[in-house]
Amino acid sequence: MRALGVLSPSLAAKLENEDKYILEIDSLKIPLALIHIPDTEFDENDDQQANIVLVKKKGFSLNYRDFGIIENAWNKLKNTDQDTYYPIGSEFCGEVLKIGKNVENLRVGDFVIANCSYPLAPLGAPAGIPSNHGSKELEMFHKGKLIKVPENIPVEQASGISIGIQTAMSMIRKADIKEGNKILVTSITSNTSLIILNYLKDKKCDIYGLSYSGKDTNKVKTMFPFIKTIYNFKDNNLPKDLLFDAVLDPFADTHLVALQPNLNFEARYVTCGMFNQSSEKIRSKESYVNFPSFIGRLISKNIQIKANCLGTTEDLEQGLKILSEDPNSIIPVDEAFSKEEDINLFLDKSFLKTKKTGKVSFIYS
Repeated sequence: MRALGVLSPSLAAKLENEDKYILEIDSLKIPLALIHIPDTEFDENDDQQANIVLVKKKGFSLNYRDFGIIENAWNKLKNTDQDTYYPIGSEFCGEVLKIGKNVENLRVGDFVIANCSYPLAPLGAPAGIPSNHGSKELEMFHKGKLIKVPENIPVEQASGISIGIQTAMSMIRKADIKEGNKILVTSITSNTSLIILNYLKDKKCDIYGLSYSGKDTNKVKTMFPFIKTIYNFKDNNLPKDLLFDAVLDPFADTHLVALQPNLNFEARYVTCGMFNQSSEKIRSKESYVNFPSFIGRLISKNIQIKANCLGTTEDLEQGLKILSEDPNSIIPVDEAFSKEEDINLFLDKSFLKTKKTGKVSFIYS
């Protein structure tokens, strides 16, 4: 089977330059490659695998969280003298190949994606993202960590929606949006925000966008014409008198402090992550704030900060239902790659070295 992996130095040295990809994270240069590895063995009659499902991946994608996973993997591999690797990938779509004796919620032949339900998971499964190895062509999962994907959702799209839908639906729920509210969605071209916008379109409220650089916002405005205005964070052009009742923000370390003056009394600020994923950036003094002063301003306006990690099974089910049944539902896929020789192009777009709007998937052919 195949997998996209972080390579140990000795294994990377055995590959030609064109067969590997060097990812630069701060001062690190980390080798990645699509490699062939031994198949995963699965015995459907084994009592120890009674609740387990073997999935053959049809496609996978990478997320922003993979930066941190890749760095951690490299820190463990860089000093070894063995030919070894760490498979990566946060999301996937696959076909059920085999099931254990106690699996009743899925059948062989079903197409499935990850159920990242958190903090609880169904059927006695562990909570959270089921795998950091989503690119492994064959992988075993607990039956509660998978959910059947509707047939009319294409593999190219299904390969990169689990985390996004579960997160977006949960953030919108926690934002407690009311009719007439002013809503701001930050990092408007990010994958999470594009999915959030898709599920905001039927809300009876005023929706605004914020882009860090101001680039490629016309595409977003075309896809989601209900957005009233998209502002530019770097230009600091948010009107001082524009106050938001709710903010949906994928990158709190970039926006939270700066947006505080534009938060209305009793506003809800929902965030699901940070932009600075690498250890060097996290330790940087540039990320420090005057905490007492900042908290004091939030208290004075009764601001609610809601941290969000993933979402519930119900969030994912509802999001998939809308995506499947609403012809106007838009979760964009920028490009899908399927040739092994195109893996570096896939990685360039995944890691934002080339422009994209939406998810990028790699399809196993």
